[in-house]
Amino acid sequence: MAAPAPGWQPSQVPPMYQGHGAAVAPPRRGRGRIVAGALALALVAGGAGGVAGWFLNDGNSGTTVVESVSMNAGDGLTYTDIVNKVSPSVVTIVTDSAEGSGVVYSDDGYIVTNNHVVDGAQTVEVRFSDGTTADAQIIATDTTQDLAVIQVSGVDNLTPITFGDSDSIQVGDAAVALGSPLGLEGTVTTGIVSALDRSMTVAGEEQQGFQQQSSSTLTGLIQTDAAINSGNSGGALVNGNGELIGINTAIATTDSGSIGLGFAIPSNTVQSVVEQLIEGGSVEQGYLGVSVADTDGNGAMVLSVEGGSPAESAGLKEGDIITAVDGNPITSASEVVAAVQGTASGTKVAITYTRDGQEATADATLAAS
Repeated sequence: MAAPAPGWQPSQVPPMYQGHGAAVAPPRRGRGRIVAGALALALVAGGAGGVAGWFLNDGNSGTTVVESVSMNAGDGLTYTDIVNKVSPSVVTIVTDSAEGSGVVYSDDGYIVTNNHVVDGAQTVEVRFSDGTTADAQIIATDTTQDLAVIQVSGVDNLTPITFGDSDSIQVGDAAVALGSPLGLEGTVTTGIVSALDRSMTVAGEEQQGFQQQSSSTLTGLIQTDAAINSGNSGGALVNGNGELIGINTAIATTDSGSIGLGFAIPSNTVQSVVEQLIEGGSVEQGYLGVSVADTDGNGAMVLSVEGGSPAESAGLKEGDIITAVDGNPITSASEVVAAVQGTASGTKVAITYTRDGQEATADATLAAS
């Protein structure tokens, strides 16, 4: 990659997304909140046409030798072993409006990335780790989980990513992120899984002025301190065995770069969604049958219950305050929507709510939307 000319500036600042309230909820107890104005939630696709780079110099001319460290995780692979195993499965994705990353899903050309990487794209190019390129077509997308499937044709010897079980990971496990942050292809960063089951609300923006238009809530996210920046979107987060545990999707940041708060969609969710997108072109979303409203961070108020719905069968009533779904705290109406839509129909979920000051839990079997 050629160095930028002197005085060069990126032609488009990577898009920033600042969620109203920007809630980040712990999985089981307590509630955290990213304060609007202090931290911004950013989807991490880079804007097309510009890549920014920084060089840090502490004035020390000495050389630091970094050895490949053997990890006490999985099969005890070194970072180098993991990179050699995973790199052929990670690609760079360039569209007419954005840049991001992706992972090879199957040897027949299916590639997984984020929906926001390819959303609205007219052209999609995939760049592989060996330097070859191929045009791709968008097969299907799912906005609720921020996932998309694209496909390349006529490309031989693809290396599909190896999936790990995201339900088995624990806080403190090794995490390695691979992708193309800021257009720097083949970048590897390391860290740990720093939290599980995070929820975050990400808001969109108008073309001019960064004004909020709409927002969506992602739930069940893996949090990592492995550095993730614009362009990492759709890339791989792998464990100490080099197995995919998540698709990198967003960061919380005070400016436009990583501060060690990155978020990834769990691999089990990715695999379920991708199979549905490939087979049917869409994802069957769960249906509860309630309309809900925000209650200033104290849950979501039930405004109405549809007759014959799973909510009615579970005994939910107008005025109930939903405070948790399957034990995951609820602080807003959008989190209820995300939790339900992100769960397959036929799944039994536990709805915790308060009524007349008393807490209760009801089991509801979600129907198909």
